[in-house]
Parts: sequence; C-alpha cells; structure tokens
Amino acid sequence: MQYPIVYTFKLTLDDYREMSFFSTFSHRRNQSIVLFFVWIVATAAFFLDVANKIELSETVHLCALMVAVSVPILFFSVWINVHKFKVHGEQYRKKMHTVLLGKDDVRYSESDSRSTGTDQWDDFVYAFETKNMFLLYRTPNNAVLLPKRGVPARQIEETRACLKEKLGAKFKIRCRVK
Repeated sequence: MQYPIVYTFKLTLDDYREMSFFSTFSHRRNQSIVLFFVWIVATAAFFLDVANKIELSETVHLCALMVAVSVPILFFSVWINVHKFKVHGEQYRKKMHTVLLGKDDVRYSESDSRSTGTDQWDDFVYAFETKNMFLLYRTPNNAVLLPKRGVPARQIEETRACLKEKLGAKFKIRCRVK
C-alpha cells in the first residue's frame, strides 16, 4: 500500500444527509433496532391506552408518550439540520476538501483556508464504510467524511485495507463489498 491515500472533493448535500442519518441512526445497528422496537411498542401502548383498549398507569402512560414523541422528533431534528446545511452551508459546499490518509496520521485541509488538521490514527474511536462513503469518527458526533464518488475502485480497496490495518476492529463495513 502506498501512502498517502488522497481524497479531494466538495461536500454535497447528499453527503451531509447520509452522514447525518448514519451518525444518528445507523452506526450502532443493534441499538437502532432496539430503539425502533421500543418506539413501536410504546406508541402502540399509548394509543391503545387513549382508546381505552388497555389501561396503563399514569407513569407508564407518560413514559409511552415520551418515547412515542421522542423518536420522530429525533428524526425531524436530523432533517432540520440537513435543511440548515442546505440553506446556510453554500459557502462551505463550495470549498475543496483534501484528506490524506498517511502512514502515521490523517491530515485534512480546505481550500481558501490556512488552517489544516491532523489526527493520529489512535484519535479515531471508530470508522465505517457505507455504500457511498467512508466515515472516520473522532467522537460520536465528529466525523471525517470520505465520499467514494469519482474515486477509482483501486483507491477504495486501498482505503479499506488501510482502515483495517490502522483501526482493526474499530473499522466496520456496512455495505456489500465486491
């Protein structure tokens, strides 16, 4: 493998949307499945109680209401953030982003900016490969995004091998790999 592996791209609204929904609902797959199941049960229990088909205690009724309302609010908050990025992120979307996956670290910069960033491989808590991108997380809400669009298949394979080597079990593939 030859370092650095270079990604140069402009962030699109689709990239931001996919990253936002993945970060909120998909990077802990089992947790999301449990959350969805609990939401269905709580919503059904709440509406059955309102329709006098079952009787819940006041505390359980309020808990069911909170769960029934919280999940859709979470979903819509992601859409609101995507909309804000669409409206207010035009200048940011015009910038060219460069990410260099190096032997010892990851470096990134933006066009028209003197600031650059560097993270050691140990700084990443986990990383994922989806159908359209690689996501390297420094924290649960802070990801370095590497879109696959326009990238040769060989570079995608090298990136996958690099992330497996550098991050080991912290790297998960969440798509079909050819």
